[in-house]
Amino acid sequence: MVELPVAALVLALAFFALLDGWYLVRVPCAALRARLLQPRVRDLLAEQRYGSRVLPSDLDLLLHMNNARYLREADVARAAHLARCGVLGALGRLGARGVLAASCARYRRPLRLFEPFEVEPPDLPEDLQHWIAYNEASSQLLRAESGLGDATKDQ
Repeated sequence: MVELPVAALVLALAFFALLDGWYLVRVPCAALRARLLQPRVRDLLAEQRYGSRVLPSDLDLLLHMNNARYLREADVARAAHLARCGVLGALGRLGARGVLAASCARYRRPLRLFEPFEVEPPDLPEDLQHWIAYNEASSQLLRAESGLGDATKDQ
């Protein structure tokens, strides 16, 4: 009778110790929170922030957040952002997965246990801003020439 709860406890400890269980729980929870509790965002490039707290599993031997955890929190924020924009649902319907091609982190200060923090996006580089403006202008011109206008754009 006692074996079943002990086995469940051992499995839970192995899940959290060996497979980094908090990360595997945080991502779906962040996506659900973004999808159900936060307003939907239509602009994929709109600035969004994601707040959280430092958990005990995020700490290293010096009792501040491990550098690898900063990038994991950015990944959780990315999943929340994609859920708010509707991209995560679209990827799921297509059977596709999002792939992060590159990342760069700037470590500004150490974070301590249970300290709140926010993940915020960097400013867009000028060449990317130019590319976005060019494509937006081109697509508006194409819509105007085809007679579709802005009415079908939001559908």
